[in-house]
Amino acid sequence: MHKLRNSMVWGGILLLALLPIGRTNGCGVYYVLDEYRIAWFNPNLVEDPAVYSFHLFENIPFYYYQPDPEKKDYWRNCQEWANYLGSPVKAHEVFKVLYQTSPDVFLTAELDHQLGNLFPGNNFIKKLLQARHAEALAYLKLAMKAEFAHFSSEDPWGFNEPLFDFHRKITPLIRIAKEKIKKLNDSFLIRRYAYQLVVQYHYTGKGKQCLYYCNKYFDLNQTASILVPWAQLYKAGVMTGLGPQNEANYLLSRIFDLCESKKNRVYYLFNQADLEATLKFSKNAHEQAIIYTIAGLKNPGRNLNNLKKIVTLDPGSRYLPQLLTREINKLENWILTPQVTFFGGDNPYGGTAKPLIDYMPGENYALLNKDISYLKKNQAKDRSYLREVRNLIASLMRDPKFTTQDFGHLALAHLFYLDQQPVQAKFQLQKITKEQNPTVQLQKNIINLLILPEIADITSPQTKAEIAHSFKKIRAHAHLLDAKLRAYPKLMLHFSRLYQQKGDVVTAGLFYNRSQAVPVNGFTWVSSYYGNIHYFDRFASLSDLDRLIELAKKKNRTSFETLLTDSLSIAERTKYLSYLADDERFYYDEGDMPSALPSLEQLYDLKGTIAFRQNRLLEALSSFEKLPKTYWRDTYEFNDYLQQDIFADAQHFSWEGAQLKIFNKADMVRRMIQLQRQARQPGSKQAEACYLLANAYYNTSYWGKAWMMFSYGKSIFDYSDGSTGVSHLHFAFYPNAKTYFNVYYKMSRAIGYYQKALSCKPNSELAARTTYMLGHCISYANVADVGTEDGFYVDQKGDVSSFFSTFRTKYSHTLAYQECLKTCPELADYFKSR
Repeated sequence: MHKLRNSMVWGGILLLALLPIGRTNGCGVYYVLDEYRIAWFNPNLVEDPAVYSFHLFENIPFYYYQPDPEKKDYWRNCQEWANYLGSPVKAHEVFKVLYQTSPDVFLTAELDHQLGNLFPGNNFIKKLLQARHAEALAYLKLAMKAEFAHFSSEDPWGFNEPLFDFHRKITPLIRIAKEKIKKLNDSFLIRRYAYQLVVQYHYTGKGKQCLYYCNKYFDLNQTASILVPWAQLYKAGVMTGLGPQNEANYLLSRIFDLCESKKNRVYYLFNQADLEATLKFSKNAHEQAIIYTIAGLKNPGRNLNNLKKIVTLDPGSRYLPQLLTREINKLENWILTPQVTFFGGDNPYGGTAKPLIDYMPGENYALLNKDISYLKKNQAKDRSYLREVRNLIASLMRDPKFTTQDFGHLALAHLFYLDQQPVQAKFQLQKITKEQNPTVQLQKNIINLLILPEIADITSPQTKAEIAHSFKKIRAHAHLLDAKLRAYPKLMLHFSRLYQQKGDVVTAGLFYNRSQAVPVNGFTWVSSYYGNIHYFDRFASLSDLDRLIELAKKKNRTSFETLLTDSLSIAERTKYLSYLADDERFYYDEGDMPSALPSLEQLYDLKGTIAFRQNRLLEALSSFEKLPKTYWRDTYEFNDYLQQDIFADAQHFSWEGAQLKIFNKADMVRRMIQLQRQARQPGSKQAEACYLLANAYYNTSYWGKAWMMFSYGKSIFDYSDGSTGVSHLHFAFYPNAKTYFNVYYKMSRAIGYYQKALSCKPNSELAARTTYMLGHCISYANVADVGTEDGFYVDQKGDVSSFFSTFRTKYSHTLAYQECLKTCPELADYFKSR
């Protein structure tokens, strides 16, 4: 007995490792903060890729986007070269050499006189190979050598050669560049060599020389060449190190505005500690607006004051749409994220509320009114701030310099939606003019969908058809949304919440299944089998399952039913965009994607399982009989956890059942129905029938060896802190843990039949086993109460000890008693101590 009880406890600990999971990563799959928040105002509405880095991100800045994704600065540089060398050189030919060829490949080809062969037909190379452009080629060689020196830190062959000496390699190049500047009369090449000196002096720590060459050759007021802002960035870096931060800040703001590729670097270097001192260096309103812009981009909180200043200084600012989008994304995060995803950052609600994993859909916790008293106050403040932002945008829309009117109407519409004013939101949407722009149209469709539940009955067939039509249009352009923010599946989650509030578990569950790419906990481990049924397992009734089965069989579905049941989209199914496990690379055609609707077989098993929990065995049998006899051998993990006979026999304890060849739920339930009939019939077989039936209920409880008759997963965390709502990883038995607490954890049905077996006055051997099992069950029921095994044989009420005392005093002569003492030394020690 002692060995058995320990194995059961440790089995619970190990079980999570045995159940199938979606990932095999030992630490699970962690989501970054941005994946938790709601962001239905699409940041990609700002069709300016150079500022995509400055979308509202709670994660490390620039985690998602590279600077200057369109390579505008590089193309400017290439065009400067093309203009210098003249026709027929084209910018794309220069780009291939400068930015698509590694330095070592270029230098090796030049050394072997193979540049012409490496770049056949390239007019840039043809010009460089002409004698009259020998100096241009010489410069390019030096630039390639300098680049190689920066990015080759050790022997490329890996023969443990000494570390690459950067200073030793770069010093001769600096010397050559200085000599070239003195000798050459070519202003283009002189500035190129000067740029090399600015860069190399910066990286060798010679700030004064860096400043000298930057000041002499790269006047900030002469910005035709891309080299000017590039060189000035190194100057700003030196100035930051030397101390004059405010002037360096001003210089950084100019660089931010003059080029694309250095914007991210400026963001890092810019210090907003004393904006007023920085503003004193600005020469006009535009420059002041840029300073406020960078400060705004670095502000994760309310930025209205900076926005007002920018609107006053430069209402036509290129960066205003980006800043306004950030502010709207902040507002919807503050207002919507707690309601839709039940997440509010990495420290949910200050740690004072109920654990977030308990806030699952369908539990009907009023998040704004219960447990989180200050959240409602914060949201009132957020709505007040929202109106201030909306008023600013409305006034900006009246300024002729603000030309992005469609963006403004969408921004106002979304803010009206957040403020629960759907009529005003609709009015703004009607003013959209660029219907042909797919990104604008996508956002319009999203807002129309979001306000629909506020102006129509979502349970009516007409509204359902409209919802289906809207989702179809959004799905067609979902690729225009920011993939990391998972806006499309979060819309599904939102509608799941709405239908759950209406009491429609079927619709809510299918929407929920379509939102499984949305994080619901810090990490997600979920089996492919259980993932599609776990919502219904927790919240569906038998009548809900009947509706699902009917829907699964239906041939001609409505457009709304098709929305709920068709294959998932890439956006809905792909959970881990850049770090997928091998078995989760869902790069299929959408037609190959799984459906949100569980299979008929899953639904029959689930309906039977729910009926079994409710002790409606005839209904359970009716469902189980619709499945193949081998279903539980070949599907999920049933075979691993349903291997033994749950009844045993009158001569054995409940855990001593024979090994089964093929476990079949239908066979087990059929046998239980027979035993229930026998247990109602007085006679010699009644006690034995009650005992066997009690064994079955014991073995299908949390503590038995066939618990998978009752639940699809198990963990010691189900009870270890005394809470009925605790869950671990993605599997959560709650609210079933609460609904069936007495049956599943405290074994009330098993205890009831063991008591009835004793009342039927069985023979001494069966009475001994029944008495021990009563003590055994009540002991484990107490564990479920207190979350510990301390006092397994004794409790304060004496309920446990009385059964074990009776077992010793009345049945010590039986074989059952002797078997217990041999296999459970702990029990023998207890008896010796009494």
